[in-house]
Amino acid sequence: MNARYGSTMDQKDMVRLLIATVDNFSRDRLISKEQRTQQKEQCAERLAAEDGSCDKDTEVRYSDQAVLANLDWGIEALEEAINTSNMETKLARLDYAEKMLQVCAMLNSTQETAGVPNFYLSAWAHLNLSYMWKLRGNVHNSVLHVLEMFIVDPFFSRIDFAPELWKDLFLPQMSSIVGWYSEERQRLMMEAIPDCSDLSLTADLDQFFNESVIFSLRPDQMEKLQKLEKLYGEALDENTRLFAKYYKDLMSSDLSSNKRVIPMLPIAEPPMTPLHEVSRSIPDYVKFGPILPKSAGFSAILKSKYGAREASSNLASSRKNASSITSQILEESARWEPQVL
Repeated sequence: MNARYGSTMDQKDMVRLLIATVDNFSRDRLISKEQRTQQKEQCAERLAAEDGSCDKDTEVRYSDQAVLANLDWGIEALEEAINTSNMETKLARLDYAEKMLQVCAMLNSTQETAGVPNFYLSAWAHLNLSYMWKLRGNVHNSVLHVLEMFIVDPFFSRIDFAPELWKDLFLPQMSSIVGWYSEERQRLMMEAIPDCSDLSLTADLDQFFNESVIFSLRPDQMEKLQKLEKLYGEALDENTRLFAKYYKDLMSSDLSSNKRVIPMLPIAEPPMTPLHEVSRSIPDYVKFGPILPKSAGFSAILKSKYGAREASSNLASSRKNASSITSQILEESARWEPQVL
């Protein structure tokens, strides 16, 4: 979906394109057992990382165990429905999967279950409910659950659950935010490069993600970089949620009625207006913003979301963390083909 569609496309055409985009995503996931298995293993790795960081003496409540079990049973029932050729069995497993997954989908997103943020569990459940409705042949409901996933948890939906779908549905709307971030990142990195006389705002962006540059940052520059990354990630999340709600309103409105209330197309605004128009290709791993490695669990995002902050560690530790994240970003970049916004 392209940003220009907002002004040039009829809303009925936008809905048709939205349905087609999500439907293609769901079909590809349902066809590929390898993709589904990999995604489940990655989510399990994040859950295990968080479990390993918890106090071993803390006993998990039975009610929390039951919620996690419902999610697991729902996903397993969905997998059984995908694999069986018996229609009666398929429908029965889909009904069971829906009951189990709804338990997590309706969790209070501001709370936690066994140390896991409910917004993560809820988004994961909505993703699988989307698959469930696709198997039932109800594409409309399938799309609504995908959009609800991005509303409930835009961050992990972007980096864990459906990065390729986020790229198609939301990234084209973020051009001004990406431009602002790229400009600010380059400006900050140029301060740390000893001889930057031959570099400019048109330089290769990969230069500014080089680990040697990260290690050369002064404490004040490192702090600025961390604040910039946080601000950029928050801008992506806020606007992803904004557009997901807009798409959901489009899906829910009666486009055949002359008296309908027409949803207003949102505008993704960067924290500050870029000074220069971005006319060059920006790598997709830059556009996706800060990521959180599976091995990091949820602690970092919970601190950011709920404002719980600990004292900063020494500079060496900060540089190591920044470098590690940079390496992860560069590694992930192989998945995406750069495109010009």
